[in-house]
Amino acid sequence: MPPEHNAKTARRHLHTRSVECTGYLRDDGLWEVEAWLRDTKPFAQPADRFRGELLPGDPVHDIGLRLAIDDDMRICEAEATMRATPYPTCIEVEPILQRLVGERIGPGWRELVRRKIGRIETCTHLAELLGPAVTTLFQTLSNGKNPEGPETLDQRSGGERPFFIGGCHSWRTDGPIVAAMFPQFATGPAAKD
Repeated sequence: MPPEHNAKTARRHLHTRSVECTGYLRDDGLWEVEAWLRDTKPFAQPADRFRGELLPGDPVHDIGLRLAIDDDMRICEAEATMRATPYPTCIEVEPILQRLVGERIGPGWRELVRRKIGRIETCTHLAELLGPAVTTLFQTLSNGKNPEGPETLDQRSGGERPFFIGGCHSWRTDGPIVAAMFPQFATGPAAKD
């Protein structure tokens, strides 16, 4: 939920952007994410030279992507779908995500995407959607292939280092959470200045 609005300041709703990402474990063992970005306006937009009139709630953008990865975070499948776009040339970028097939999601991911998919070769919104899609993949992987199994995160503290350690403030190796839950990967408290 967003921060509460100051009720003393009047405002007019002009735009809504919705991003929805859903993660799956497929029967073939691959992990998959579908991500959609949808922009709408609460008012009608007149027809222009590229498309007809948009009624309130009609999508200005309705753009999706799908990634399938293996257990090593290697991309096995990638596709984009441009269901609604402001210009007919926007759909020309649908094949661009194929350039990511065979690449691994991990350290340096954002730079890899910048190298593989040029700024003017893709849609800005499609490139933006890769961020929440990949973080959704991480959330999808977080409980393993048997999420209803008896093993909780606390019980998985042995074995190999989980992918999320070192990925954010709470999971930093010198913090109290890693020290408590995965002491074998803790580096101790950070030095004080």
